Amino acid sequence: MKLLLTRNSFSIKLFIAFLFFGTLYGCQKTDQMSELSKAEKRVAKPSTESADFVYEWYKFIAGIQLANPAAAPPTNFRNFAYIGVGLFESVQPGINGGSSLSPKLYEMPAMPKPDMSKDYLWSASANAALSRLFQLFLTGSTGLTAANVASVNAREAANYNQFKSMASEEVLQRSRDFGYAVAQAIYDWSLTDEFTASSAGYIPPVFPGAWVPTSLTPQGEPAIAFAYLGESRPFLKYSLKALAPPIPIPYSEDPSSAFYQAAKEVYDIGNSQNPAQIATARYWADVGGVGVGYPGPHHLLSIVTEVLESHQAGLWKAAEVYAKTGIALKDGPIIVFRSKYYYNLIRPITYINEHIDPEGNWAPLLATPAYPEYTSGLMSVYGPVIEVLINEFGDVPVTDDVYTWRGLAAREYSTLSELRQEASISRLYGGLHYLFTQDVSVQLGIELGDEIDKVTIVGPEYQ
Repeated sequence: MKLLLTRNSFSIKLFIAFLFFGTLYGCQKTDQMSELSKAEKRVAKPSTESADFVYEWYKFIAGIQLANPAAAPPTNFRNFAYIGVGLFESVQPGINGGSSLSPKLYEMPAMPKPDMSKDYLWSASANAALSRLFQLFLTGSTGLTAANVASVNAREAANYNQFKSMASEEVLQRSRDFGYAVAQAIYDWSLTDEFTASSAGYIPPVFPGAWVPTSLTPQGEPAIAFAYLGESRPFLKYSLKALAPPIPIPYSEDPSSAFYQAAKEVYDIGNSQNPAQIATARYWADVGGVGVGYPGPHHLLSIVTEVLESHQAGLWKAAEVYAKTGIALKDGPIIVFRSKYYYNLIRPITYINEHIDPEGNWAPLLATPAYPEYTSGLMSVYGPVIEVLINEFGDVPVTDDVYTWRGLAAREYSTLSELRQEASISRLYGGLHYLFTQDVSVQLGIELGDEIDKVTIVGPEYQ
């Protein structure tokens, strides 16, 4: 009996000790779980949020600019470059392990930060950011009218109401306000990039093979456009001094020279009146005017959107790709226009009418822009943007159906690089560029696209 009592006493003591340490461990575990929970709240969660509403925003704004005069392409490229970066910044705190682009892009200030101890719906943040960015960057005489602004606000409100099934009003308002704050910060940053469309005071140099302006302003002065664009601030340090390689063919007026033959090729193509080549030239020039031809960069952005949709990209990936293609839209023209005014190469129309057809009977299919030949303005954006897509998704097939609504058949390409090559050769068919210019321009764009690929969203920062 004594032994039993002793055993019972021991069992009771053991039970009490177990209970004490179990309670202590449980408290410690609860505390640890509580701390873990707090830590988890500070780390952005993966998201299954759809990007469908983002795609619809881009299509919607393209439709608005199709029906209204838009800013000149380099200016509109810049606008959508900042818009893409702003879209990314409005959702990046939700990307697991992601970080802002502000330490990775040149002179980009710190962006607003959300309170990560609270919940956000990143779709609502992106919706607000896009609405505000479109209004900040596109409103004006060559952008959104008052009626357009009203339609943008209405679309934002409609999306907001759709999101009410996904989050509380408090979360939606907090998310919306964060999106607005990001949009304003992006716009304020853009005001310091020294971008200008003016060429006031620029005097083209004179030397054998030098560019000669090919049109006049309404005031009767030589038309010169974007002479100082290459001096504006880029997104990448890489682009601060990047320049196209030297012109690969020495200038010559000798009919047996490679340069003369390059110009003769443009001349012969122009005279051939090949229907397929004419159609291709016009297709990639987006010709037709307001209501018929998309202003830049909407044809290109439609391709970006098509690739994203075909890969069922969610909100995070879509935001990343619009940001990276945005970097290409900004830096590509800076590098190309710096190169144009550094080399100041004569345009085919001038060379042909002086040295091949001195009667002046030849004219290009497309109007020659008011800036030098080398390198290609079209490929300043198509080159790097397509390379960004290739780096993200591979050299995948793509369908370009941007003009099916006006009766043109969709164009099918087995690879993205095939599409890029056709866009490039279209400028030869249009009589605007020599073939060597286009070949160099494609490679220049590939190099910039590969540099953009070094900008990481998750992982080591771009140096």
